Amino acid sequence: MGRLLFIILATFFISCVPAEQMITPTTEIAPKGERCSHLRYYPGISIGLRMDGFNDYLSQIAEAGFKYIEISIAHKSGLAELTDEQVIELLTDKYQQVIANGLTVWSIHLPFEDRVWTNIGGEEDIRLQSIDNIMRVLRLCNKVIPECKNYVLHASKGTLKPRTESVLQARKSLEQMIPLSKQLGVRLCVENLVGSLCPTIEEMGATINGIEDIWVTYDIGHANCVGVDVVEFLKWIGPRLGTVHMHDTMFATMIDDHRLIGQGNVNRWGEVYRALLEDNRYRGVFMFELGGKDPAQVMKSYNEIILKQYNELSK
Repeated sequence: MGRLLFIILATFFISCVPAEQMITPTTEIAPKGERCSHLRYYPGISIGLRMDGFNDYLSQIAEAGFKYIEISIAHKSGLAELTDEQVIELLTDKYQQVIANGLTVWSIHLPFEDRVWTNIGGEEDIRLQSIDNIMRVLRLCNKVIPECKNYVLHASKGTLKPRTESVLQARKSLEQMIPLSKQLGVRLCVENLVGSLCPTIEEMGATINGIEDIWVTYDIGHANCVGVDVVEFLKWIGPRLGTVHMHDTMFATMIDDHRLIGQGNVNRWGEVYRALLEDNRYRGVFMFELGGKDPAQVMKSYNEIILKQYNELSK
């Protein structure tokens, strides 16, 4: 009788523990208090638009088990020299390869060459031209890849003196870019950076607070290498989190070298994972930004380090 009772009770308690459930990525935030210890993010990985071997790398990404990617339009992409028709042709070719590999574009990193929208030179005509360039790429990407709703926005490299002037320039530029993003139904997500704007909670707050329809791209490696508490920053962002960049760095070194997970000292992956689920109520993709590293190794680090730490924390 006792053994039978034990089996019945064990079966009952096991049935009360939900099985792990993969989150279908969405831009919607979860309701407060949602039970989430059983939820797991799909991992994603970034790929450069003009990287050598683009299609081969897509194949490696798919073979490693990834389903989502971020397309990064880097500073040497050369889109500024192309006509709209040429950009559309380029994007269409790349997007067809993405689809052929069974992948989905979760986010697009807007061009780096136009990081002067924060007007570090104090030249208004250049700031306005930068906004036009960024919005042109946004329009064209949206036309070719309408599924993508998250656009990562880098600030200019460097800042004005005093730094508060860069914050004011950034706010002015964001307010000028928002009408188009709203019209297209996409989200501009400002990234915390190294050696530039928004490395801290205080400056990110000064840049985006009070501006509706602006989200944050949280780059954990950037936060770590500038010496910020990575979990505190994440919790501060709360439901304004639009997307993430995951990679490892060394604490307070100012060296943004985008290491494979486990090769730096972020170390608090379980806490980060829980904060994303509970504090940010983020239901998007766990996106790795690792500069072309082996996708199989990236997936291994996700399973063996990040999920292991979170599972142990959730026991």
